[in-house]
Amino acid sequence: MKFLLQQEKRFYFFAFFVLFMTFWILEDILSLYLNAHWLHYSQTYFTFMEALIAIFSVLGIYFLFKELKDNKHNIDSAKEVIESLKSKNQKLSDLSLSFWNSVESQFKAWSLTKAEKDIAILLLRGLSNQQIAAIRGKSLKTVENQAFAIYQKSGTTGKLEFIAFFISPLLPEED
Repeated sequence: MKFLLQQEKRFYFFAFFVLFMTFWILEDILSLYLNAHWLHYSQTYFTFMEALIAIFSVLGIYFLFKELKDNKHNIDSAKEVIESLKSKNQKLSDLSLSFWNSVESQFKAWSLTKAEKDIAILLLRGLSNQQIAAIRGKSLKTVENQAFAIYQKSGTTGKLEFIAFFISPLLPEED
């Protein structure tokens, strides 16, 4: 909304400027065709018009510099936000990498097989046994048996407890 109001103000300012420039050009054209006696009486009017054009020109330059300054401030703010987002993205990327590294080391500690590791990752991602069976092209019974072996090796009783084992350390402590 603020931007639209600024655009409207710029439009009116520019319209007045064009109007006064048109009057100034008409004054010059009239001065060529009218006699000197008429020009003497209208000199105040012409001087006033030229003064208005000068004032509008100075104001126009002022508004342009102000807008340039505002744009520079907006650009600087945008750069700060971009840098902040890059920093946060890097931290999240580092956390994600750190999380998966800790998951991998825990899998090694539990001596999971390659197939069990693959299934454990899919379990951590929240997939059901049926979905895992479809993805891996194995029978549901095979996936259930491997999931059971994962739960036994990890000392958990099921999928929710298995996921909670990895997620709990990431959650803040309750007050």
